[in-house]
Amino acid sequence: MTAPPDPRLGQLIARLRAATWDLTPVEIADAVWLAQWATPADRPCPEPGPRSGDAPSRGGSPAAETTAPAADAPPASAAARRPVRHTERSGPVALYAESGRHPGRRARDGGDAFPVRVPMAASLPGLLDLQRALRPLRGYRPLATPPRGPLDEEATADQAARTGVLDPLYRRGGRRAAAIQLLMDVSPSMVVWERMLEELRQTCAQLGVFSDVQVRYLHRAADGTPLVGTSAAPGRGPGSAHHPRPADQFRDPTGRRLTLVISDCVGPLWQEGRAQRLLHHWSPTSPLAVVQPLPPRLWPRTALPADAGLLTRDPASGGRLVFDPEGYGPGPAPGALPVPVLLPTREALGTWARLLSGPGRTTVRGAAGWVAPRHPALPGPTPGTGPAPTADELLRAFRASASPGALRLAVHLAAVPLALPVMQVVQRAMLPDTGPMELAEVLLSGLLWQLPGPETGIGHSYEFVDGVREMLLLSLDQGAAALVLKHCSEFVERHFGKGARNFSALAVAQLSHRTTEPLDGHRPDTDEDGAGTEPELFAEVPARVVRWYRPLPADAGGSGELGEAERLLRLWHLQADPTLLHEAREHATPHARRPAGTPEGIRGRLVLGGILRALAGTEAVRREPTARTATLTEAVALLTEAHDHAEPGSTPHTDAALELASAHHARWQDDGDTAHLLAAERALRALPADDPTRALRLGRVLLALAQATPDPLRYAPEAAVELHTACALLEAADAPEPQLCAALLDLATALRLSAAPTDETLAVLDRAGHLAADDPLRLRRLTELARARTAAGSWAGADDAYTEAVDLTGPYSPWRCALLAEWGEALLHRARRDSAPEALARAESVLREAFAISPGRDPGRPRLQLLLGRALALRFDRQTFLPDLYESVHLLEQAARHAPDARTRAEAWLELGTARLTLHDRSGPAPLDSAAAAFTSAVSEARRGGDGAPGSVLAARAAHRHGEVLERMGRPRAALAAYREAAHEWSDLTARLAEVPWAEVQETRESVARLTGP
Repeated sequence: MTAPPDPRLGQLIARLRAATWDLTPVEIADAVWLAQWATPADRPCPEPGPRSGDAPSRGGSPAAETTAPAADAPPASAAARRPVRHTERSGPVALYAESGRHPGRRARDGGDAFPVRVPMAASLPGLLDLQRALRPLRGYRPLATPPRGPLDEEATADQAARTGVLDPLYRRGGRRAAAIQLLMDVSPSMVVWERMLEELRQTCAQLGVFSDVQVRYLHRAADGTPLVGTSAAPGRGPGSAHHPRPADQFRDPTGRRLTLVISDCVGPLWQEGRAQRLLHHWSPTSPLAVVQPLPPRLWPRTALPADAGLLTRDPASGGRLVFDPEGYGPGPAPGALPVPVLLPTREALGTWARLLSGPGRTTVRGAAGWVAPRHPALPGPTPGTGPAPTADELLRAFRASASPGALRLAVHLAAVPLALPVMQVVQRAMLPDTGPMELAEVLLSGLLWQLPGPETGIGHSYEFVDGVREMLLLSLDQGAAALVLKHCSEFVERHFGKGARNFSALAVAQLSHRTTEPLDGHRPDTDEDGAGTEPELFAEVPARVVRWYRPLPADAGGSGELGEAERLLRLWHLQADPTLLHEAREHATPHARRPAGTPEGIRGRLVLGGILRALAGTEAVRREPTARTATLTEAVALLTEAHDHAEPGSTPHTDAALELASAHHARWQDDGDTAHLLAAERALRALPADDPTRALRLGRVLLALAQATPDPLRYAPEAAVELHTACALLEAADAPEPQLCAALLDLATALRLSAAPTDETLAVLDRAGHLAADDPLRLRRLTELARARTAAGSWAGADDAYTEAVDLTGPYSPWRCALLAEWGEALLHRARRDSAPEALARAESVLREAFAISPGRDPGRPRLQLLLGRALALRFDRQTFLPDLYESVHLLEQAARHAPDARTRAEAWLELGTARLTLHDRSGPAPLDSAAAAFTSAVSEARRGGDGAPGSVLAARAAHRHGEVLERMGRPRAALAAYREAAHEWSDLTARLAEVPWAEVQETRESVARLTGP
């Protein structure tokens, strides 16, 4: 039975219409959903009052709506949600930063807020570039003698027998990989750089160079002694595990541990000279450097002023660092040593890595500061007697010394709450060309002061000095302030639920940007002095974004160990933390060992199979092909048992079939065997046809079969039908836009492969374009759009789409290389029919760019060499520029010898034989037998790379060319045999009704007839 409708819903709609609020059904649904979070559960809903804007609350917790769907499954509660069009706008949710003085206060609109996790912007842009810059450290070798190895018993006994003296002999010890220590200064001014420390740690850990990455903190004892601990907070006592210890205990005399000190060099330890003396004591035995987040023009104001110059490291002198400053000034103190000072940028860190990893005497340009064994303390500041500077004086001093980026950042920060994560979000959304140095200028400018009180979930909060915010806002009109809110909202919406690093915020519902009076009739609380301390607005995102990414409730996966395993698996889909999968596996394994015919055994195998399938996709397992294969094989075995023993038509049977199909699909991605796809197809076809998940996954399996087989038309039309059905069901269920967009892109691919009308394909891509909210989806859509326009002969449109797609990729991204290769091949195909030199020049330019950025061991690099060799050979045919032919021969030979697949090798050998034959005709250095050998290799590789069916166009062409060369060499009998071999290939192709170039078939037949004679 269907429950009767809640009469309060009708009253709400009637009141909204009476107030002339033109709201869509989605906005009303969002308001009702958010009302349960804006009204406390222990407070009854108020009776309708005279205000037309009041909206009654509705109890209950939609548990199904709090679970984010999988990447290819519709939402579980589709029936409970109203079908809407994807173009309708959902109501906004305001995000507020928690107050530093009173965390947890409700927002200013009076509604109670609930906490959400908001994505935190990166402190260091370009972490991948930092990893590339530090890669030379793989070549770092400490200069200390390597430790001795284990006792060599045989050598010791042999020496004792020969000499009569028992002297132990040891095997030579191997050199161990270097370790790195990140030492963070915990002075009060360094709290803003904790995020940068974590990103540096992540970069070093993912680099794969260091055997150990340790993060430690530099403290100052009560007597001023430097201490080093494992926590930023001071230890509880000498017996505490985190109690800081004397810094000398962390000195490495072997040189195997590198040290990066992260500090702005303005804290008490630096002012007293103690930090400099510590660096002087450490630097002779182990490489170290100071990572200085402040901009170089502020370095003279710190306790470690650094100058630019030449840094030299010579292993012959024990690795001692020599610094030759460029400027003129007083020399260093006696016994002073240089310490490199680095900006947290790719260039500076890369320079330091090259300095340490050079095989011999290495000199680089950089900056360094001097540290002395008895480094003097800086004179303390003189106590001021005059009045405190006014806001105008502070701003004037800041404008006189700040960089342009810091000035712009300070103006934009005047429009948002001054919590560090919010500042970084504003920086990434509005000023992406600025970095941590500009933020440091603002924080240390004197314009801000830190709010008192405990640290909240978003870190320390700040406030402008009285009068400064108002003066900064004079440079930011109302439209620009709204633009700050808009761009911050877009940043949060794009990254909501996707980042591993988040900070807490409060979400409060607002209906169409309208605020209402609080239901209890009073305003938010204020401080004793009357100043409001409610959270401050910094972003608004659609309500459905918050709805999909709210945390899972504790009972989302049921009870017991299996319920906990299911909950952890769902949580992994939200957070992508592999630790959750390992924990879930421990919970599910005992239940998967129960008898297969019992309900608990079926459920245990189903849950564990899903966990193993997810685990096979993690980075750690993907690195080991054998581990990935073993994990997927175990998952398939478990899911097959669950599928075979579950009752057909039951929920466990359906879930097992879906998981089993996904596991088979993953195995096909692993080894390319289409038998796995056929097994997935069989499992999915047994499910009801009206299941949207079944339609989506079956369509994708059929699409994979169409792309993996020589005849796409065998599977592509049915794939298009299934995907069309899946898209309709997903849209009716109001599935998330990214999921629907991905399904539409798959449908467009199926339509293109099935030779559907181009207008139909373009219409689907146009729908997907309205849903593509992130760069990966936009990249997929633009790539498919370029392919569709290429198939339709719309060259200008295809080039525009390829250009936009390439612009979305990074300069050294593998996606960029693959896109350029695909685009270059399309341009080359076009240039064969277009005699204009501009077409061929553009094809060569695109292919050269792809070849320049392709990694040396990339499996696609030989294909690029083949395409570029073809382009150069074609240009030689048209312009007869001999160096083009020489380069073409070189590239084609490299492709033929190093291509991973037989078909590419066959094409390269065929092109190489033709190029060698042309080179022999034009210049004569290439003998004809080299061309004949290339054609012979092409025949054998073409047969090896066939699909199992008799006959090969490549083999027929290569055999015919081989016959032509043999005929020119004066070997008619061998030429006749080669022609007959080509004729046999053509005969096999025509016998199975394959498409063949009949002009070439006739040419082969005529050659056989000519040499056979009467």
